[in-house]
Amino acid sequence: MGTFRSVTEDERATHQRIKDHVWGEGGVPDPDETVPRALGERWAYVEDGRFRSICALLEIDVRLAGEWRTIGGIRGFVTPPEHRGQGYGRRLLRGAVAEFADRGLSYAVLWPASIDYYRERGWGLVHTETAYAFPPEAMADPGPAGRFERVGPDDFGRLEAVWETEASDYELALRRTGQWWRERVLDDAWAYTWTPDGDDEPAGYVVYRLNRDAETLTVEELAVRSERARRQLLGFLERHAPQADRVEWTCPRERRLLREAADPDAVEASVEPGASGYVVDVPAAIETLPAERGPAKAVTIEVTDPLAPRNDGQFRVEPDMTCRPLETGATIDDPGLVVDAAVLAQLYVGTLSIETAAAREIVTATDDAVAALSETFGARDVYVSDFF
Repeated sequence: MGTFRSVTEDERATHQRIKDHVWGEGGVPDPDETVPRALGERWAYVEDGRFRSICALLEIDVRLAGEWRTIGGIRGFVTPPEHRGQGYGRRLLRGAVAEFADRGLSYAVLWPASIDYYRERGWGLVHTETAYAFPPEAMADPGPAGRFERVGPDDFGRLEAVWETEASDYELALRRTGQWWRERVLDDAWAYTWTPDGDDEPAGYVVYRLNRDAETLTVEELAVRSERARRQLLGFLERHAPQADRVEWTCPRERRLLREAADPDAVEASVEPGASGYVVDVPAAIETLPAERGPAKAVTIEVTDPLAPRNDGQFRVEPDMTCRPLETGATIDDPGLVVDAAVLAQLYVGTLSIETAAAREIVTATDDAVAALSETFGARDVYVSDFF
């Protein structure tokens, strides 16, 4: 019988070698090399003294249900090829969500290498992104106004207010620490703010990287507090035509750039998958929602969860947002909503509304339950803003 546990200091190099072998250049690095500091806590599923599957666990603050809340995150999930197909990945995920539950975290996210793999294990894709590509000159030049200023990693404080305005529009957008800003957003990047004439605080910023060999400018983030700032920053990209033939920008799902561009025909747009989510603890997650989202009347929900036995069953959700599990055979009435864990993860954050889920027949729901849960599970804009 294996165990899911944290990695000791002496085991860090082994953990890193497995990760690098699968995700790195294809070889096993020199064991004498310095082991890099990991983002998150190193964990592994261990059987007979060997790492069968590994990952890193994070606790991150995100915008959720109108507040900043702490949720779980999983990254660097790797099962070495010789151990695949034996259920070790599922056991690791089961252990990870149990660990999150023990910490009092009711929701978790990850960036899936395979949407289907995680969906079969209870994780639902919670958002998609728009991937734009265009030549710099395709953007309209709004004319000179305000001022652009280059900022560095230690200037992140000048960007935070803009970012928090942007993040407030989305469920699951991250609240960043200073270290996250410096190391994950601004390190080795170009960043410029735009400030209107007469103002002291930026109204927007853009972070990008230039690949001069490929003549490509990659926009990592463009955040604004006004439409004017958006026009100025998009126009700023046009100034890079001497350095780049192509601009690539992945952003929250939208289509408006096709209308805003000076040359819409030059703009390519495609939809890319984003992150996946999982409800770690059904009663705790429901009870953290604001009271105004309570159902119009009590509803029994039946959940199918392949990872967590505590979530696999029936729950009674009351108008005051209390949620209690029902003992087997103790059903008060037939369930008004029958849902699998992956879809519940989407309903919870607003990727899907209960009305849409019922209309698409991806849940089984009575008309009364759909009406009662319309505020509890309404549609919202969702965007896990930072890849990890």
